[in-house]
Amino acid sequence: MTLWKDTLLIGIPQIDDQHKKLISTIDDIIDACKRGEGRANIGKTLDFLISYTKEHFKDEEKVQEQHNYPGLAAHKQLHEDFIAEVAMFKKEFEESGSNLTLVAKINKTLVDWLVKHITAEDKKIGEHVKSL
Repeated sequence: MTLWKDTLLIGIPQIDDQHKKLISTIDDIIDACKRGEGRANIGKTLDFLISYTKEHFKDEEKVQEQHNYPGLAAHKQLHEDFIAEVAMFKKEFEESGSNLTLVAKINKTLVDWLVKHITAEDKKIGEHVKSL
């Protein structure tokens, strides 16, 4: 299964490549769940997401700063909210271990948030950069 579609491209190669990597990671965890291995992989997936999203968001915000993107403050807040949500998943995982409910909640949140964020928010950055 692949969630990546070229309609998710925003036109900034570095950011598009990072989005592809994030979506590939989500694809991997969904595939692991289908094989009954989701619970075993959730810890390392959460660790990757915590690390990689911080790097990605920093890079994305740098592009916004470099191009005087007017929505930077609001966009940063969306990033901070997502990082906090992933941290809550990690805390729940550490306290209660992996279970099907947690895996399903993480999968749904990651897919919904990331695809919506790219299509609704990140595309605006690409449009802004192209308009300069």
